[in-house]
Amino acid sequence: MDWAKYKMLAVDAAAHTLLLIDGENGEILSEMSYPDTCVPTALVLAPEANKAFLPAAGTNGSGSLFIANLTNFTLYRLPMEIPHPSQFAITPCGTKAYLVDPGGTLYQVNTTEMTLTMLGQPENAACVGILADDKFIYTAWEHKNGGSIATFDCNGQLISEYSMPGIPTNITINKERILIPFTATSFTGEGLAVFDKSLGDDLTPTVITIQCPMRTTGLKAYPCSVTVAPDDCTAYVINEDSGSITIIDLSTSSITGHIALGRSISNLYILPDSRFAIATSNMFADLTLIDLVNERVLSVAASNQEILNYLAIL
Repeated sequence: MDWAKYKMLAVDAAAHTLLLIDGENGEILSEMSYPDTCVPTALVLAPEANKAFLPAAGTNGSGSLFIANLTNFTLYRLPMEIPHPSQFAITPCGTKAYLVDPGGTLYQVNTTEMTLTMLGQPENAACVGILADDKFIYTAWEHKNGGSIATFDCNGQLISEYSMPGIPTNITINKERILIPFTATSFTGEGLAVFDKSLGDDLTPTVITIQCPMRTTGLKAYPCSVTVAPDDCTAYVINEDSGSITIIDLSTSSITGHIALGRSISNLYILPDSRFAIATSNMFADLTLIDLVNERVLSVAASNQEILNYLAIL
């Protein structure tokens, strides 16, 4: 089956290894070990797909940045110390990265010159998502009673800021849009906020309210992440607490369906032909194969591995 002709990178927290896995048969092709004193916080594939970045938290607020060479399957640590990378993003050129520590301080990392530059620190806010392109840094922030999104230039200069209708949980960007899933406050519901990526004068988002039919009465659906299909028109919002996916047509800003999974997932990674996806789970630390066309779970990986909540599809 063509959909199965892929490989993926996954982190096994129990064995402290980065795994290269054959998607067709689940065979582990390579295991790259990292120190057991480090806890990976993200896994980001480089634009040319010949390497991957593995930022990790250490002890006493320290951090490390590992590089996985996907040609000879080795994992090495860059010879520089970084702060605890609670959020991490790489630019399309692959030579600069941005990270945010638990206190909300934003840093730029030059992976070629091995330099670290502090760019700034918002007050009383925790970063819940960061992404970057060649011009801007896109961030989502949780505040005491709500949240905001903020866009910076490459030097950390604030370009725009907007208060969210709820509490943001993550951030995704595609060619035209910035997408922010959010959960409820005492005064707002849950849903997805969609901003125009052009960052014009009007930053008012399109807000799509999610009232998931699979949600148990009294509990939040908790939209925790969103994945955009390769067509750039279909978004899949992952509702972690209700164990479901909300399907949204971005061209009309309308909900077109819900997929009931019967189990909690946290992130969704679409496979090359867009018909199938792999989901990770904070709750179960495993992988779920989902049929997006027929809207059903196909299988759940059975293993002794403790798979963290991020993958890279090759």
